[in-house]
Amino acid sequence: MSTHWLVHEPITPEIKERFPELEGVILQLLWNRGVRTQEEMEIFLGPDWSRDTYAPELFKNMKRAVERVYQALENREVITIHGDYDADGTCGTAVLVTTLREICRALSFDERTITTYIPHREKEGYGMSMETIEHLNTHEQTKLVITVDCGISNKPAIDRGQELGIDTIVCDHHTMPAELPASAILIHPLVPGETFPNKHLCGTGVAFKLATALIHEVRRRISELQLPSHFSGVSDGAEAPENFPEGHEKWLLDLVAIATVTDVMPLTGENRVLEKYGLLVLNKTRRKGIQKLLDIAGSTPGQLDTVSIGFQIGPRLNAAGRMTHANEALHLLIEEDELRATTLAMRLHELNMERQKASQLMYEQAKKQVGEALGESLIVAYQDGWGAGLVGLVAGKLMNDYHRPVFVVGKDGEKFVGSGRSIEGFDVTKALHHASEFLDKFGGHPQACGFSVTGEERFHKAMAMMKVYASAELKLEDLEPRLHVDAEISFDEISWELFDAIQAFHPFGTGNPLPLFLSRGVRVASFSRVGRDGGHLKLRLQSQTGKLIEAIGFGFGEWVTKLTLSAQIDVVYEIQVNEWNGNRQLQIRIVDLSQA
Repeated sequence: MSTHWLVHEPITPEIKERFPELEGVILQLLWNRGVRTQEEMEIFLGPDWSRDTYAPELFKNMKRAVERVYQALENREVITIHGDYDADGTCGTAVLVTTLREICRALSFDERTITTYIPHREKEGYGMSMETIEHLNTHEQTKLVITVDCGISNKPAIDRGQELGIDTIVCDHHTMPAELPASAILIHPLVPGETFPNKHLCGTGVAFKLATALIHEVRRRISELQLPSHFSGVSDGAEAPENFPEGHEKWLLDLVAIATVTDVMPLTGENRVLEKYGLLVLNKTRRKGIQKLLDIAGSTPGQLDTVSIGFQIGPRLNAAGRMTHANEALHLLIEEDELRATTLAMRLHELNMERQKASQLMYEQAKKQVGEALGESLIVAYQDGWGAGLVGLVAGKLMNDYHRPVFVVGKDGEKFVGSGRSIEGFDVTKALHHASEFLDKFGGHPQACGFSVTGEERFHKAMAMMKVYASAELKLEDLEPRLHVDAEISFDEISWELFDAIQAFHPFGTGNPLPLFLSRGVRVASFSRVGRDGGHLKLRLQSQTGKLIEAIGFGFGEWVTKLTLSAQIDVVYEIQVNEWNGNRQLQIRIVDLSQA
């Protein structure tokens, strides 16, 4: 399937005149990312914590939430943090558990009143259920529930809790349901009438705002009580003049950084600042569990970035909820004993290896089902016994393979549990709404969702309705793979100065992708297969002015049968550094190429 290259429209000479201090390619990159004013450029290229983050008290209900938490602490009421089973939910739960533990220890509250609850992905499903609230009332004597990365769609359970004398604070970021849980204290950036500026926080980001507000309050109380100090600041580890010094909440940002990437939140605006500082904290994290997990994953502290989170940390945290129970990931994140942290980290590593094998088998089975479905705008694959924890991963792989929305569904008796992944421009949750009369539960984001259905007939009717909706909404060109290219440049423009300037664009991720460039009509000076199985392509390319540059194309090994010396090709690439034997050399990594 050929990929359609979408090259951003070049900036005009008038725009260049407005920003003469910026080199043209860098200005183009900023413009492509919607960074258009001098102030926006300064913030993007030089994020500042005090200037570019929003106070948690800007949430309309934050004061009420803080007051209710301290009331519970003072009255020795049981507080249950109810998280979700993915990395966002477990990290957010850990943020609040960590914070409440520290507050209890500082103010001599009983930290045994802080409990957690995360549902089992397959047995209980997403969100807080009526059964859960009854369990918390009967067995935990819970009086306050704080949901993390869920709750906004759980009005029946929250209302039942209210009847039982259980209050709820909702920390969530998911799509608004038809009816909000009005009896809860809602900390959610998308609630109608909410004035908090950042509408793209992940669940952990919302929990972090609550934790920060709780720290602001404990700092005020400690100041009034003039308690002795025993906490240290994030900057240098030296003894601080108070229990919770200014900036103490930044130690929570390692978890925010992990969740923001794993939940595919845009790394723009405040999120960019949270991620940038979060990576600084992650690279010197104090959490025993994360330290041990990084050791086992072969990660190098001090060199962790968004790629490390996406491919090393996130999958291991998510493996717990996918394969057994997410409590194993949560316990790792909040464990304070080094030996137990090592054991938990090894367990997650093993679960991740099991997850890789199981998801690969499921992927191969699902791919065989696709067959004739390639003529449809929406692909559905389902099979008895497919685990609910893995269907989303498989849907994502198939979506990348065939570039169309995909639902992968596991069947267990009369119960169907599925997950969807979608292409750019198609809101998969709207498809779910279109078939809502046949669905038991559903929710998610425009590009990722989940749902459950009871009954074979209802399942097939729901899938049929969503296929009809997709066929009406998607045009043929929407189903062509697309590759967004930042700028067409010549090899003469590739320099150390350009590479260094691009480094200011870190961290990369959703909303701020790694810059990609296009050069046309470059000549093949040499080429060869490399790698253990010859699956990769090594090239030396020459521009029309004679400049030579080394190129590597991972997974492009078959191109040796198509290339000839002196042939001209068009190539899309990223600029990177090849370090070997103490030498550093600029090279390009091929993302796509075609015969000129």
